[in-house]
Amino acid sequence: KSKSAKIVPVVRKGKPEFRRKPMDQVAREGDTVQLECETSLNELIPLPTITWTKDDLRLHSNKTRISPEGTLTISSVTIEDTAKYRCIVESENGRISAQAYLTVNAPPRIIIPPERQLVKSGERVEMRCVAYGNPAPIITWFKNGSSIQPTNKIKLQSQNSLLVITHVDEKDVGLYTCLAQSIHGNAESNGELRVRPDGPRPPTFTTRPYPVIAPVGSSVEFPCQAQGDPHPTLEWTKDGEPLHDSRHKVFPIGSLRLYNISRNDKGTYQCKAANEFGEVIAAAPLIIEDEESNIDDNTIIRAVESAEANVDRAINSTISTLFSKKGSKSPSALMRLFRYPDEIARSAVRAADIYENTLLNIRKHIASGLQINATDDFYYEDLLTLDQLQLIARLSGCMEHQNYNCSDMCFHSKYRTIEGTCNNLEHPYWGASHTGFRRILRPIYENGFSQPVGWNKNRKYNGFSLPSARLVSTTLIRTESITQDEEITHMVMQWGQFLDHDLDHAIPSTTAESWEGLDCKKSCDYSPPCFPMEVPHGDSRVWNRRCMDFIRSSAICGSGVTSVFFNKIQPREQINQLTAFIDGSQVYGFTTNRSILLRDYSSDLGLLRTGIQHPDAKPLLPIAGVQEVDCRRDPTESDIGCFLAGDIRVNEQVSLVAIHTIWLREHNRIAEKLKEINPHWTGEIIFNEARKIVGAEMQHITYKHWLPHILGKKGMERLEKYEGYNPNIDPGISNEFATAALRFGHSLINPTLARLDYNYNSIPEGELPLGKAFFAPWRIVDEGGADALMRGMIATPAKKKMPQENLNMELTERLFTSFHAVSLDLASMNIQRSRDHGIPFYNEYRKYCNLTDAKTFDDLSKEIRDPVVRDKLQQLYGHPGNIDIWVGGILEDQIEGARVGPLFRCLLIDQFKRMRDGDRFWYEYSSTFKPSQLTQIKQSSLAKVLCDNGDNITHITRDVFTLPRLQNPSLVKCEDIPGIDLRFWYECEDCENSLNPREDNGHHFNEEAMEERVEGLEGIVAELQKTVKNLKRRMKVMSGICKDHKGKLRKDGEGWQQDDCT
Repeated sequence: KSKSAKIVPVVRKGKPEFRRKPMDQVAREGDTVQLECETSLNELIPLPTITWTKDDLRLHSNKTRISPEGTLTISSVTIEDTAKYRCIVESENGRISAQAYLTVNAPPRIIIPPERQLVKSGERVEMRCVAYGNPAPIITWFKNGSSIQPTNKIKLQSQNSLLVITHVDEKDVGLYTCLAQSIHGNAESNGELRVRPDGPRPPTFTTRPYPVIAPVGSSVEFPCQAQGDPHPTLEWTKDGEPLHDSRHKVFPIGSLRLYNISRNDKGTYQCKAANEFGEVIAAAPLIIEDEESNIDDNTIIRAVESAEANVDRAINSTISTLFSKKGSKSPSALMRLFRYPDEIARSAVRAADIYENTLLNIRKHIASGLQINATDDFYYEDLLTLDQLQLIARLSGCMEHQNYNCSDMCFHSKYRTIEGTCNNLEHPYWGASHTGFRRILRPIYENGFSQPVGWNKNRKYNGFSLPSARLVSTTLIRTESITQDEEITHMVMQWGQFLDHDLDHAIPSTTAESWEGLDCKKSCDYSPPCFPMEVPHGDSRVWNRRCMDFIRSSAICGSGVTSVFFNKIQPREQINQLTAFIDGSQVYGFTTNRSILLRDYSSDLGLLRTGIQHPDAKPLLPIAGVQEVDCRRDPTESDIGCFLAGDIRVNEQVSLVAIHTIWLREHNRIAEKLKEINPHWTGEIIFNEARKIVGAEMQHITYKHWLPHILGKKGMERLEKYEGYNPNIDPGISNEFATAALRFGHSLINPTLARLDYNYNSIPEGELPLGKAFFAPWRIVDEGGADALMRGMIATPAKKKMPQENLNMELTERLFTSFHAVSLDLASMNIQRSRDHGIPFYNEYRKYCNLTDAKTFDDLSKEIRDPVVRDKLQQLYGHPGNIDIWVGGILEDQIEGARVGPLFRCLLIDQFKRMRDGDRFWYEYSSTFKPSQLTQIKQSSLAKVLCDNGDNITHITRDVFTLPRLQNPSLVKCEDIPGIDLRFWYECEDCENSLNPREDNGHHFNEEAMEERVEGLEGIVAELQKTVKNLKRRMKVMSGICKDHKGKLRKDGEGWQQDDCT
């Protein structure tokens, strides 16, 4: 018999507990996110209620769903979903909650783009660019592809989202680009600005004078018209002097008419248009026909015009190819892109190219018609008058000197110029940028002044033809075997490259085509500037081409072919784009324009510009504009652009990007600290003081910490101690140092770059093959940052140079690898570059450095002990007198304790001594820093710089150039490493008024104390007045002489004043 039963639920008493709590999450826009929330009472009855809030408000959204277990699912998240989410569990027995933060990252998106505007001249223009993204994107503005920096006229406001241009004029016309960039990508938008002339504006020419050729006795007219508001006045001069000849007349419209001209009227006529807003000048020559000349001036003008067209066509074609955004770039194109001259360098090089091409055009003219012997040995000065040569120089723009001004001694006594001028006040161009390299030995060119050795393939040297640079590389230089150095770290190599980019950069040709239109990439012919490297038969890698392209360095005006300007032959000399001083030019730039581009003018704090920034990390370098550089070998690899720094080669390899980033941060760290110590300092003072300290740190690190590893103990003894500044020493970089000796560092490069995490273990992405490190700046953003690379440099050994292990094959066979292109060969390029620059052979420098003059290859046995190496040298060169300088120097056995052989040590000592002793701002020179400040500078080390400026470097080796296992302890805390105490740069704002009432250690002077002090001062003043009266009486009886503040005798009535700076 059945019975009824009643089920009574068992209710567990107690407060709810979480089994799973929601966890903080980071998601990308568009992802689906789940936030779990599960309690221990889910299976019981009655079930607890679970609700969710977003930023403490009840969650209501169509794209959210809460499962029965309590998990919150959010579909297709956006930035708006970034918030604090809270799970609330409520039951009869209590209430509990747990929260989690959801961060949604999104690439930049421009929601308000800049608009196209047409405005009147003189108006105010605002361009707005509002970008959306997380983290908030950094906004950078560009005009026609070049970075925009704030000026008195251009302002960037609202975190760069607003660009304001006041008093616009025709110069402001262009395409303005807003680039929004973060670690997750970038977006850009363009707005065109057009200006309609109206209102006050400076003059511009509507008609310019042009060259005129006329016979004696004729009349000629130079046109000149200008516009502006107010209307400009026109003034004519001849060769810089005002016109006073009554035979000449200036018409109201501005043209100049010359009547009954004579030979004395020959010269350059200048028309100057000026109003209160500015002035412009246009010039044109008057050329008197000369029937006695073999070549008339009209022929010269046509030759110059043709040369300008040829050069500009080649330059424009090269720029169009290099800066094209289409597809991936070849390694050779990337190499040229990185080293392509800036505007100032291009101007100097273009002038020299036009001059040289004009002379070539004249030579063709001679060969085609005139009855003159046009052999290879003819001299232009036999055919052209000095006036004609100077005419070519003027028309081409080839000038002998730059402009400089060393008159502001308040500045020049304390700070360097960016260009390096005025360091030596007697020789203002010694060590300056854009000047010719110095020479140790006279160069060798096959025609005596411009053609490199090897240009004539049939020419013999000591009875033998020179070997192909590529053949020397594959036979003697490259190695697949690697031996690790037992003492030094890879940082020795990296500091060497960073230092090199502060000292020298030979300006390459501005064109990748010959004047005849020959593409250097597609031809194996020698035709300036093309100087390709022949590929030997049976080459192990390059089998589908006869040559590897190579483009010559540019020559400075007045050397090589253009030396006829000076009425004598001067061998071709290359241009150093950088200053010769260790002054941080790779951080600050080498021209005023580049320095302005790098500085942050948004505040008066003396800072350098920065770029995108990871959360909880320090800023990276600023992003470059498309007209400045687009270095990516394959744009599909990443949206991250290329970086901008003082040296144009910053993006060459990713570890170089890292050390550039560290030193950018070091400048800003110092600048911020100096502003804190001296709040009254202007941004200009802060910038120059911080730059001065950074340069001093680099000098100290180089000479005290790095150079001993390179030169060894005996080499440092030969360098000798610093004895002070010597104004008679030219500090200029020698061509031999830049082209050969300092390139010893290539033998220290390992085939991989280690990347280590906080605990000095490999990061998840692992080691980076060198071939993938080139032209890939995005890796510093996406793969471990600067810290990982810097830790790898200080914790791993450098490659050791062995007799048959010189350059690793990543540098000779896989350099700048990219898709479907022939990789470059660094060793071949070094050899070809020394020939291009006319560097004499190895044996000539052996004699200069007091080594034996090698007559046979066995005479090299003291410096190159391996007989196999000497046998290969003999097979390649045939005679020891034919060995290229870099080849001989790199093959020498290293001196004990050094990383170079005797020849390179000799050349390095010569240059490092000159750079130190010939630098008026050397950090140890008595007038550069106060003694207390110099003591602080000597505390600096690269280890401390890395600690201060890494994102999270807390432990490091004391000596970053020595392997950790040789140090005890191997790693130390960053706070245990001494650094510079910038408090010694404190400068009293108004020390003369320090007796005024002010806070002193938090205490105020009371009024009674101040009254007593004033009474005391009044008594002192009364006593001083009596003293002055007595002195006046005594002066009356003295003879009419006195002494000034320097003790110099002065006559009665003579006046003088102290120096303003004092």
